[in-house]
Amino acid sequence: MKSVSVFLLLLYVSVTSWAQSEEEIQNEIEIESLNYQCGTETARGIDFKYCYRKSSATNNDDIVYFFHGLYGSEKSWHRQFWGTWFIQKWWYFRGYQPRVVSISFGPKWLLVNNKKYPLLPLFTQEIMPMMEKRMGGLRRGKRHVIGQSMGGFNATQIALRNPGMFSRVALLCPAITHIGPYDSEKEIHKYVARTGAKLRLVKKMLNISRSVFLNKQDWDLHNPFNLLKKYNSSKRAKFYLSTGMIDGYGFQEGSKDFYDMAHGKSFLSRWVPVPGGHCNFNRKNTAYFIMGD
Repeated sequence: MKSVSVFLLLLYVSVTSWAQSEEEIQNEIEIESLNYQCGTETARGIDFKYCYRKSSATNNDDIVYFFHGLYGSEKSWHRQFWGTWFIQKWWYFRGYQPRVVSISFGPKWLLVNNKKYPLLPLFTQEIMPMMEKRMGGLRRGKRHVIGQSMGGFNATQIALRNPGMFSRVALLCPAITHIGPYDSEKEIHKYVARTGAKLRLVKKMLNISRSVFLNKQDWDLHNPFNLLKKYNSSKRAKFYLSTGMIDGYGFQEGSKDFYDMAHGKSFLSRWVPVPGGHCNFNRKNTAYFIMGD
């Protein structure tokens, strides 16, 4: 009976300490938000939201672009408690405070270039120069990009279509799959059986894709595996992929295969699987990868 009481006491202390720790971190997040300048702009008639780190809170010329996941926002980078906020925390520990830019076209968007959504050229030709001018230019720094889930797909588009633009590309639980929006029901069910994905999540993903890509040909032009296969530039960014091995969308399969293909095409790349579902990834290793460790 005594041992049970001691156990319950320790459990109570542990839970209480955790609650205090979480509250403290939430306070830190609110304080960190003060280091960001956020707003709304319009370019070529298209509205977008942004947040970038104020120069007073940086000590490095590097610029890190962040693409959020589904239902995220331009504030996800510095407010996402269990995710990207911890990447920045690790940077603090190592004295690395780069300039960070987060751009959002809404809770659901893909960085593509077609007649319906010409967002990719808008981003590279208008938004990037605009944001970098406000931050004083690239100077002696390097550009990196971090994409999470939906944002991981977006990161593949901008990195593979613009050789030499980015030095390091971190894909966190990226939406990279062997299933496309115009595949048959049979192929969809084979994908679900093979990856262990949840059918409702896969269908949600494909419905979003169908609303963006005009037809199968359009999808094929944006398929990350096709972009990687056709990549022929000598300029190669370094790729890092980290995904939970029971991802509800089945993204672990595409992540591993993307890594294998990139490695086969002489990209310096790294694959870091972790336990858990969507969107688990290794925060510490991601932070060190961007830093160059």
